[in-house]
Amino acid sequence: MTEQHAKPFADFLAQQGRAHEELTEGLHQVIAAVEDTGKAGSITLVIKVEPDKKASGIFRISDNVTVKVPEHDRGARIYFKDGTGNLSRSNPNQPELEGLRDVSAPAEVRQLKEVN
Repeated sequence: MTEQHAKPFADFLAQQGRAHEELTEGLHQVIAAVEDTGKAGSITLVIKVEPDKKASGIFRISDNVTVKVPEHDRGARIYFKDGTGNLSRSNPNQPELEGLRDVSAPAEVRQLKEVN
């Protein structure tokens, strides 16, 4: 009987062309997203091994790569229910202040000239 020993898993993985490529690209995506969001990401490799139904010593190998890239949180907005049961951005219980005006920056920015 031949002595059995385990080959390195990396050797097997290198033979799995598509899965190997997906893992390589997925790791690159996860690293970039983790750096950008500050949140954790993950890559999962599932290898399914099934015996062949017609012959012994033959195995069917299938794989599945799942990449979970972290995303930025979506901001929440505050709304108030008005007297008719609809949502409004304005609090219906707070009086409006008269005489206020919008002082947003003008649409056109002008350059000032330097004087010596």
